[in-house]
Amino acid sequence: MKKALIVNDTSYENHHGCELVTNNIHKLLAKNNIKVIGTNPVGVDWSKNRKFLKSIYKSDIVIINGEGTLHHAQPRAKKLITIGKYIKENHAIPVVLINTTYQDNDATFIKYLKYFDLIYVRDMISKFELLEIDIPSNVVPDLTYYNVYDAGKKSHSNIIGLTDSVDVKLSEKLYNFSTQSALYSYMPTLTNENIRSNFQSIINYCKFYTKKSIKYLLFRFGHALNHSSVKELFYISDHKAYIKEISNLKLIITGRFHALCFALQTLTPFIVIKSKYHKYEGMLDDIGIGSNRIVDNIDSDFASYCKFEKYELEMIEKYLDEAPKKIEKMFQDIALKTKKV
Repeated sequence: MKKALIVNDTSYENHHGCELVTNNIHKLLAKNNIKVIGTNPVGVDWSKNRKFLKSIYKSDIVIINGEGTLHHAQPRAKKLITIGKYIKENHAIPVVLINTTYQDNDATFIKYLKYFDLIYVRDMISKFELLEIDIPSNVVPDLTYYNVYDAGKKSHSNIIGLTDSVDVKLSEKLYNFSTQSALYSYMPTLTNENIRSNFQSIINYCKFYTKKSIKYLLFRFGHALNHSSVKELFYISDHKAYIKEISNLKLIITGRFHALCFALQTLTPFIVIKSKYHKYEGMLDDIGIGSNRIVDNIDSDFASYCKFEKYELEMIEKYLDEAPKKIEKMFQDIALKTKKV
């Protein structure tokens, strides 16, 4: 069995989308006879992680999970992308970049991208940006789309869900809006490891729920609590429960990429709050439904968004049917690249 390392392991973020992405990477590598022997967590400088660097000597391939990192030439993106050059110059094994959006990076990225054996982006806009600097790539949907959900099991309700966002101010805005009606439900995409009870963390578990109960009582009796204080009241334990909650909504209003993925997978009508990144537009354009559901601000005029048009359903279902096949083909190609070394 071949051995792999994963860089930018986002499972440490307590994020439902990242949890599912990471699970699928492990599952699909195992399916292709590749064992994950180590990871470098998101936010950790790989070049200073001694355990990770030692593991490279035992590895047959290094896989970088790009996700939403490689945009606007941010410092962590620049650091992440340098790993390709390091691996090739010091170990001469394949380096693959997967599951990434690519946007508005500077010229310094070009020399490092050339070291990658394979690059897979999540949308055509990213592919075109890379083509402009003569870097080839393949378009494969986000790895959350490997999972298939039975829309026939949806339990419809009149609840409108609102998620959080990577933008803290937008999270606060979405939360505040959710408090205006009993028909609105706040649903952060983040969670907390303390709500996943096990015997090793029973003390932390009890502390967390005691603290949560106190905040809940304050909240119920009308005490004003800001978003950062109250958000954990709304945490959902795991990605399966979170996706089920989304599937039962009348509509979801989101500022999260993976919450949008879950809405599409469960055929749940949605509104997306526009961001400076093209990740929403890129995916919705690839699906073929355009950007009509991307809005600049939150308001109460939801009626026109609460049902999909016939063409929207047709295009979404086609995308959902093709996505798992493209994802499987990507990992098959990664396995072939590994065997050549």
